[in-house]
Amino acid sequence: MHAPRPITPLSGDIIIPTLSEGFTAAQALYDSPVVVEHAVVNGYYFASFHPHDEAGVVADRLSRYLETLKDKVPGVGARWEHEWKPWLIPIAEEGKRTDWTALSDDELTAKLEFYIDHMRAQWTIHGHINFCLVAAADFCDFYEATVKPKDTTESYQCLQGFRTRSVDATEGLWKLSRTVRNSPELKARFGSTSPKELPAALAKTDAGKAFLTQLDAFLFEFGWRSDAVYDMADITWREDPSIPLGALTGYIDLEDGEDPSLHFARCVKRREELLAHCRSLLAGEPDKLTRFNELYEAAKYNLPVTEDHAFWIDQTGIAVFRRFILEVGARLTARGSLAAAEHIHFLRLAELRDALAKSTDYQAAVAQRRSDFVEWEKLTPPPALGTPPPPAEDPFMDAVVVRLLGVVPPEENPDPKLLKGVAGSGGTITGTARVVRSLAEASDIEDGDIVVCEMTLPPWVPLFSIAGAFVTDTGGVLSHCAIVAREFGLPAVVGTQFGTSAIKTGQTVTVDGNAGTVRIH
Repeated sequence: MHAPRPITPLSGDIIIPTLSEGFTAAQALYDSPVVVEHAVVNGYYFASFHPHDEAGVVADRLSRYLETLKDKVPGVGARWEHEWKPWLIPIAEEGKRTDWTALSDDELTAKLEFYIDHMRAQWTIHGHINFCLVAAADFCDFYEATVKPKDTTESYQCLQGFRTRSVDATEGLWKLSRTVRNSPELKARFGSTSPKELPAALAKTDAGKAFLTQLDAFLFEFGWRSDAVYDMADITWREDPSIPLGALTGYIDLEDGEDPSLHFARCVKRREELLAHCRSLLAGEPDKLTRFNELYEAAKYNLPVTEDHAFWIDQTGIAVFRRFILEVGARLTARGSLAAAEHIHFLRLAELRDALAKSTDYQAAVAQRRSDFVEWEKLTPPPALGTPPPPAEDPFMDAVVVRLLGVVPPEENPDPKLLKGVAGSGGTITGTARVVRSLAEASDIEDGDIVVCEMTLPPWVPLFSIAGAFVTDTGGVLSHCAIVAREFGLPAVVGTQFGTSAIKTGQTVTVDGNAGTVRIH
């Protein structure tokens, strides 16, 4: 879901293995019999959640598994807020500011090993917070059994309306858009200049320079992100602000009534109404009410954890590592090991260590890999290697595989004009499809367009103020796209598998977020 495009070799040697190790270590602490392994084929990353190889280990863990989940899962969200996030933030902030040029070669080598260990630690934390999905699933199942709502997403709406870094970033971008909207000079400049050319154009006037100062402050706080995960080669918003400037351009023409903070307030109100209604239903059943409150106390962290872990681990954690790696690349370029700093992403980890120690020339090997990479990007990889196993009767695997990833057995569908997926967010709308495979392709989305994409991540949130609906290839009811679509009140069908290939830009489609279908007209 998070790796629809190939990953460069260095990230394949650092980010991917430490993820498998971190997730597996965390899962063992919950007595999960499942481990995580990976394969990278022609740059494409595949992950496998499967039982431990030793039958004795599986049997031993299963003897305690469900009790361990009951004991540990309710505390995961609070540990993220009070233990793990406060530990991560100072390290990230230090990495944003440190002058790496002042380090000696030996110090650079030591820092490289520090960041590899830190990456493993971050993924271990991520492995812990994956279990917050179990808490969300338990609450939603209880809610649905108690309330029996007609809207299949109503229980998940009880988990929305919490302040996150995505909310903060979207509101910050909105404030910048009001600055532009209220300035005839800036508004004219934005209307006549492409996002790529805007920084240079704005730097020519006093008003533009003042705006760039505001933009720089925004990007230093929120710009340590790109539209992908797992690859240090991805260029961040800070380095190329064309993506946030493109989203900003879409915001400028929106009326003040589209302020994201108003959407947020409506989400909070809806959540409080639903919770009050359910509690009133259970007022005469104290045991059930107590259980409802216990489940909600654990599940309420699901949205903040989903959004904020992506900000601090998946995005900032990797972007800060990228900043360090580029300094190493610059040093290796100066001594002739590489032709350019960015080429460091095409080294293997062992070669990077060797180049730091011996100044070995890797220019020819890197040139060949960069050429291979261009060819790999043209491939369409299979959705899975091997045969996916049947659904497991495991609360964790149900939460991850079905509710987060949306991996469900395919249904027979004789109608090629009807795509079936997961009902991510209710509502029905007919509009013009806009297929986008990256945020770089999303700068020309118009108000009300049906965005069809592979998946969304927190950096995509600003588009939810502009789009009319979302259709994704991957994801389940607890995926990022489904969660944010419910926050913004947009219809969403997720997990269609083939949406980006079956739908073409410009086609008229009807998105039914209640039924989980997309009709191509």
